[in-house]
Amino acid sequence: MLRFLKKIFETKEEKETVDFFELEKRIAEEGWKDIRQDIKRLQQVKEAIAKNIGALQAKDIDSEKVHDKAKDVIKGNRNAFVIMLRKLADSIDYPELNAKGISLFCKKLEDEMADFHAKTARNYFIMKTLIGEELEAIKQNLKEAEAISMRIRKAVETGKLAAIEDLQKNLGDIYQHIENKGEHEKEMQGIEKETETLLSKEKEITEKINAKKNGKEFIELVNLKARLQQKTGEEAGIKARIRNSFAELARPLRKYEKVSPSKVLAKFLEDPVAAMEGGGDIAKILHSAAESMQKGEIDSKNTEKDVQNLEELSSKFDELKERLLLIEKEKEEIKESIRNNKAEEERDMMIKELNRIEGELSDSETRLEMLKSKDVKKYIGKVKDDLKKLGINLELKNVPYQ
Repeated sequence: MLRFLKKIFETKEEKETVDFFELEKRIAEEGWKDIRQDIKRLQQVKEAIAKNIGALQAKDIDSEKVHDKAKDVIKGNRNAFVIMLRKLADSIDYPELNAKGISLFCKKLEDEMADFHAKTARNYFIMKTLIGEELEAIKQNLKEAEAISMRIRKAVETGKLAAIEDLQKNLGDIYQHIENKGEHEKEMQGIEKETETLLSKEKEITEKINAKKNGKEFIELVNLKARLQQKTGEEAGIKARIRNSFAELARPLRKYEKVSPSKVLAKFLEDPVAAMEGGGDIAKILHSAAESMQKGEIDSKNTEKDVQNLEELSSKFDELKERLLLIEKEKEEIKESIRNNKAEEERDMMIKELNRIEGELSDSETRLEMLKSKDVKKYIGKVKDDLKKLGINLELKNVPYQ
């Protein structure tokens, strides 16, 4: 029974109804109303301070019954006080109507206040002996300016102003999105059509790359490269064999070179492969070295083996040299065939084109996702949450997508 009576006599709070598309204008008016009033009041305080300065300067100190020297001291302190007070009043200007602008304004004003009090405390104390009413009026106006600045700064520090700005921005984005809805849909259709074209090109060029890879010219190129690698390996094997042979025979050959100096032999002992490009009958020199060793003209720890190796290298050297020359010729022919084969170059150009198409596809997908991600319902829900956080109790009508 008591609950029933309570419900009868409860008064339901009436919410003001506002059109959704007028909400941003309403927030701009109401959300910043207190700040505007405080800034307006600060301007009034600034005007009052200007009058305070006039009254302070008009104060007749000469008529006071004090020593002339004391009067001069007070006048000097009054001048210094007025200069600092004017500087403070000049800092009370119109700030930018946003959280950052107001925060900077408050900091500047409070810094000027602190500087003023620090530099005029002595002036104030000296003047107070003869000037009372005018200084009290200034004191009250400065207290009010400080109180207003602290109140405004608190609105910034609590995040209220930033929340209002965020709310206004979200509303502006929603309005613009709805206004451009037709353009967005048209843009999405254009991107989807563009994507279809790119996908078709991607498929086409992929098929061409696969066809080129499996074609006769490309297979021939692969075989040519394999042959070139084979010939290069064979060439390296022969050169290694020559180097190893001369390395094994280096000791007896150096002894022979001392007995029968030879520039050709000296070069071969230094680098036998490089020496092959020069002239000189190294096979004959090797045979002569073998004969000298057999005659005992050159001593060796293993004469029989060294003689055998010298004769073997002498007999096969020309064959090895001819084989190297032939391989070099074959390699040049293969390289020329590779240069004339355009299969890989054409395939690489196709791959480059495919990469470009895939890049454009990725860009199109990103742009499409960005347009799709503009979920207006989500933003409207956020607007309603922000209104509650700010304590703005409104009934919205004409809300889109509802």
